[in-house]
Amino acid sequence: MKGDRIAIGITGDEEATEGAVGERAEITQHRLRQHLDAELGRLGITAPQNAVLFAVVGNPRISNAELARVAFVTPQTMQAILVNLERAGLIVRSPHPEHGRVIMTEPTTAGQEAIADGAKAADAVQRRMLSKLSTEEARLLCELLKRCAAALDDEPSDR
Repeated sequence: MKGDRIAIGITGDEEATEGAVGERAEITQHRLRQHLDAELGRLGITAPQNAVLFAVVGNPRISNAELARVAFVTPQTMQAILVNLERAGLIVRSPHPEHGRVIMTEPTTAGQEAIADGAKAADAVQRRMLSKLSTEEARLLCELLKRCAAALDDEPSDR
């Protein structure tokens, strides 16, 4: 019902409301990003740069706008990220041989190494985040987060 609160036991008598669940998700996401940034920083790349490298591996024709969505940045920021990745020798950009307006973005050998190292760093951070959960709890958390995201994508029925 509209206005109802979700009662979820956290520790003993405490209850979480809808706001508290969102707050806990936000805190967790923030801490996850801090740890990921620290790990990737040791490699000399940022989380958005890491996201771009992963995205171009499977789709060298991906648009700058789509890359911006993948990396959660603005298109203007994406342009700067691409310039920095190119200057660092992690990607090469060139016109598509048949479609001159399409700019292809592909990882260099150094970029492929950064992708592998970035994947290891992200995996280590995720393992740390899930270290206090059982395998079943981690699976359940993943499923619940997917459902929460899907609920936010759904159109409200009481408009």
